[in-house]
Amino acid sequence: MNVIVDCSVNYRGHPNLGLYDYLQIPRRDPKPWQLGDLIAELDANGIAMAGLIASVVADGVGGEIDPIGAEEIHPMLAAAPDRLFGWVGINPLTTMETVRYIDYAVRELGFKAVHVYPHWFGVPINDRLYYPIYAKCAELGVPIGLQVGTQSPRSGAKFSAHPLLLDDVAFDFPELKILGLHLGHPFLTEMLMLCKNHENVYVVADAHPPAHWGSEVLDYILQKYWSNKDGARKVIWGTDYPVQGFAESLRQLRDLELPAETLDLVAGGNARRVFGLDEVPAPTDQEETHA
Repeated sequence: MNVIVDCSVNYRGHPNLGLYDYLQIPRRDPKPWQLGDLIAELDANGIAMAGLIASVVADGVGGEIDPIGAEEIHPMLAAAPDRLFGWVGINPLTTMETVRYIDYAVRELGFKAVHVYPHWFGVPINDRLYYPIYAKCAELGVPIGLQVGTQSPRSGAKFSAHPLLLDDVAFDFPELKILGLHLGHPFLTEMLMLCKNHENVYVVADAHPPAHWGSEVLDYILQKYWSNKDGARKVIWGTDYPVQGFAESLRQLRDLELPAETLDLVAGGNARRVFGLDEVPAPTDQEETHA
C-alpha cells in the first residue's frame, strides 16, 4: 500500500451505550486519546493520517445526549495537522444551531467533514429537518457521513437511515459529497446501487472487518459488473476504532489481494480525494515495511 488513511477513528468512547455489551466490545473509558499515544499507534501500523471523530450520541431516542464538541478535539488536530483531520459530529434536531456550529467548525477550526448518527435521533435522513444541514455542507464543500443501514443494537435507537433514503438527498444536492458509513449494512445492494447511480455518493467500509465485506462489496470494488465503471474510487476504508483494531483490519485488507492500484485507492487514495487532504505525508521507511 502507498499512503494509508484510516478515515474513522473515534476520539473517545460513549460507555453508557448498550451496544457495547451486546457486541461484546470492551466498554471504552470516556478518557480520550492522547496525541502521543495515537500518533504512536498510527506509526506502528504504517498509517499516514487518520480522521478523528467528535461523535454525538444519545442514550436512545429522546435520551440524554453525550456530545464530543469540536473544540474538545481541535487541540489535537491543530498539533498534528499532517497526521489528523476532524469530523465534526452533530445533533440534527437543533437545525439552525447545528448549521451555525458546522460553519464555525469548518471555517474557523478547519474540520474536514460532518458526521451524524441518525438512529439516535429518530428522524429519517431525507426529512426536511436535515435539508439546511445538507445545504450548509454543500456550501462549505465538505462531505457529510451518515450511519446508514441498521441502527445500533440494544440501545434504544430507531431505524431512520435506510440507504435508499439517500437517493432523495443525492438528487436534491448534487454538489454534496454523501458518505454512507458502516457499508450500509445489511442493505449492501442498495448502498452500492446508489454509489453507482450518483456521482456524489460514496460508501465508507468501516466498522465491519474487511474479511466480512463479502463478494458483493469486493465485486463492486473490482468493477466486475459491466455497468460499474468506478467502484474502486467509491469505497473508503476505515476502522471505526475501537470497533476494529488498526493492525488486524489492515491485515485483513491486505489479505483481500486487491490489485495494487485498487488497494491504494481503497486504503487511502479515495479518502485523500474526498476529504481534500492535500498534505498527506509520504510513507517513512518504517511505514513502508507494512506495505
